[in-house]
Amino acid sequence: MSRARTSAIAFLILLAAASVQAGPERRPVLRSLGEGGSLGEGGWPHLRGPHYSGVSDENGLAPSWPAGGPPVLWRVPMGQGYSGFAAAGRRLYTMAQWRSGQYALCLDADSGREVWRRRIEWPWKPDEDWPGPRATPTVADGRLYVAGAYGLVACLDASSGREVWSVDLARRFEGVGTEFGYSCSPLVVDGKVILPVGAPGASVVALDAADGSLVWAAGDEPASYSSPLPVTVDGKKQIVVFLRNVLAGLDPDTGRTLWQDRWSEGYDEHSSWPVYEEPHLLACVAFRQGCRCLRLDADGTATLAWKSAELSNDVLSSVAVRGHVYGFNLEEMQPRGEKPALGRFKCIELATGRVRWSTDRTGHATVIVADGKLILLSESGELILARETPERYEELSRARILFDGHCWTAPTLVGGRLFARNHAEAVCVWLGSTEAAPPAQAQTPSRHEDRRTLWSGPSLVAPDAGDLVRWYLACLLVLAVSLPAAAVVRATGVFCGTLFLLGVSGTFVISRAAGTFVFTWPVALFAGYRLAFDAAQPSAGSRRLVSYLAAAAFVALCVGYYWACRWLFVPAGIGFLVGFFAAAMLDAFVLRRPRRTIEAALWSVVSFTVYFWASGLFTIWRTRL
Repeated sequence: MSRARTSAIAFLILLAAASVQAGPERRPVLRSLGEGGSLGEGGWPHLRGPHYSGVSDENGLAPSWPAGGPPVLWRVPMGQGYSGFAAAGRRLYTMAQWRSGQYALCLDADSGREVWRRRIEWPWKPDEDWPGPRATPTVADGRLYVAGAYGLVACLDASSGREVWSVDLARRFEGVGTEFGYSCSPLVVDGKVILPVGAPGASVVALDAADGSLVWAAGDEPASYSSPLPVTVDGKKQIVVFLRNVLAGLDPDTGRTLWQDRWSEGYDEHSSWPVYEEPHLLACVAFRQGCRCLRLDADGTATLAWKSAELSNDVLSSVAVRGHVYGFNLEEMQPRGEKPALGRFKCIELATGRVRWSTDRTGHATVIVADGKLILLSESGELILARETPERYEELSRARILFDGHCWTAPTLVGGRLFARNHAEAVCVWLGSTEAAPPAQAQTPSRHEDRRTLWSGPSLVAPDAGDLVRWYLACLLVLAVSLPAAAVVRATGVFCGTLFLLGVSGTFVISRAAGTFVFTWPVALFAGYRLAFDAAQPSAGSRRLVSYLAAAAFVALCVGYYWACRWLFVPAGIGFLVGFFAAAMLDAFVLRRPRRTIEAALWSVVSFTVYFWASGLFTIWRTRL
């Protein structure tokens, strides 16, 4: 091989391997997968329902449920995430994530059928304890406003999912305070989308709901995870924001701070929403720090009414109704998810902080209120119906409606239907009167398969030696199946093409057959390397253009492979761009001698072995740092 061509091969290998060090790119790739549906008015258009309070106007609910629980109208698979359901007309909107990214979803409320989905961002930590998007969509004026966990806010057409505009808050404002994932739901009021950001000069921002342009930015406080809350004080609007260290009231037109209540200094975080019943505003926080109740006055000030250690909320918010607060007092530093959280569900008098009753029967649960009833959804997926009364805890019914994992998403109640979800499924149950119950739908999987069973686990991020041995043997099987093509046709291109196609499809076919994730894409990538390397041999004669084209195609293949690994969240696969260094050094020596096609194909097994284990050992070293 000439020195020039050897240098060219070395250059393309360096270029391909350089992508291993590329930093994470959070720019979304938006993709529409369907259209359909129409919007109506009313419903549950945003987080915490029509009044931003967790209190519904529903009435005529069943006073209790049969022994088997309320009727289940439909149940469909659902991706990871904590986003709640917004409802308008006959449509539901939420967010969920799969390996390919975070998506905004539109479902038919009657059947759970998916109407459309739109990709927003890359997946958020799918193999860690708290994966997926957290913000609940907001429906306003025929548009849907969503926020991904990396901080990208998008406005979509609610009927089709088409993007109208998007703004990357993390890039534009460089805020702090949401390092565990942006969780604030978009608040749309008076033509503005109001969001905490946590940047100097832009602690909270207001975007024009029509085009995403900046209307105002105000404050210097770091953000946190609690969404903005609109309140009315003596007929005047305020926006309450619970930031990292302060609870504050803002003028919705200018962002000017009306009042501020400082809670802490340095690191702190707040996830639950404050609750408001004029003139009292109650904020409950995590880490067993209790709660503080402020009295908001008509002159734009706020004074401390009382504080107490009797009610601490973390990820699950309380509800205020008719002068009383109902919520779970978390007695641990924070919920852990893998075991039930310690604490008690309480009723507290809002004006005084006096505890009216307390029970340990509910477990860690979120709550909404409707028709004189408390509807609780525990983190284990148990739905509980209790009477809304400050006199005592009076349970009416309970039933398990969600399975396979904890649930921290507050349910949605519209038209007698309660919509709830966890990381695996969404369910619709009928809470209205038995006589008015609609027919249940056939509970069939959605048209988009959730592959978390096969496409999950530590092997995708940090494979061990056993994973690599399994992958290597599967790749050898693909090589063995491809060798007859080389023997019969005696053409390197046919052999490499066959190897590539079988390598790409092998990951899906073999993984499903084995019941666990088996990665064969390295052998497909190796097929591209093999073709490019052979094209650069002296035997290629004067076909210099062919050599250059093969080298360019290999670089393009490496780039595409890199983005495919990110798209499906297989970080371990990126390490297989490194082993070409070792394979190229070996091949540069062996290819000095001419060989027949079948010999070249057999030698590919040796070359691939060197490439695979050089990459595999690098991957183990890299992921064990």
